[in-house]
Amino acid sequence: MKVSKEKTETVSQEPVFYLHELRQHSQELFGVKPEVFDGAVFGFKEIQMTKQEAEKRIQAFLKKPVGKKKEVKK
Repeated sequence: MKVSKEKTETVSQEPVFYLHELRQHSQELFGVKPEVFDGAVFGFKEIQMTKQEAEKRIQAFLKKPVGKKKEVKK
């Protein structure tokens, strides 16, 4: 008996956009400057994402702590 292997992927109903488009409209869509968008998607390997994913990454990026100040030895 042969068993067929079918993929049961859940297809997202949300449209995907190119990162440069989301960046271009980051102020209107997410209320952040393009520079903040750049930081949020830094290291992301794909060229497209949903607005929901972008919003999630932006919020996570904004909650990251800023690096600690180094003590200056005299």
